[in-house]
Amino acid sequence: MLVPRKPGRASSRVVLSIVLALCVTGCAAKTTRDRYFVAIAEGLTSPTISEGIRVAPRMFSAPALVDACQSATSVARLEVAPMTLELMRGNRYSLSSLTVVAVNGADVAVPDQPIVIEVEDTDPPVLQIRSDDPDLNEGRVHAVAAGEFRMRVRTMCGGPYAESVITGRVAP
Repeated sequence: MLVPRKPGRASSRVVLSIVLALCVTGCAAKTTRDRYFVAIAEGLTSPTISEGIRVAPRMFSAPALVDACQSATSVARLEVAPMTLELMRGNRYSLSSLTVVAVNGADVAVPDQPIVIEVEDTDPPVLQIRSDDPDLNEGRVHAVAAGEFRMRVRTMCGGPYAESVITGRVAP
């Protein structure tokens, strides 16, 4: 017959340690929230640094992306202009005015490589990045509050992926 034991000091210490660990990690998670990037558009790289990208909220269906990636070449880096954006609150920025040139290992531009444009999620939001936003559906981002943001452009096919980060600021 098993007789239930009274909790002793050893088991109380274990429970206390677990509760303390949960409190500490929970509190740390609230103060150091992980940031992540949200995809806002897809596009094709520019042929030259003087031309903007072709962009749409959803440019590729799954089968179209498979087809596009079959003809994609290896990209060593992305040359992006501008590298910094200065916006005013309430203004809109057209993503097609970005220039993104894919460059292979031989330093040759390779046009029409599939890319994704992502914006770092911030709290409170600096840019409107909701999928139901009419501006985003038109290929524009809307600056909704003063602050700083990061926008990432990266290749979509194969690996290793090439990426470039654009920093931005929204003035009041």
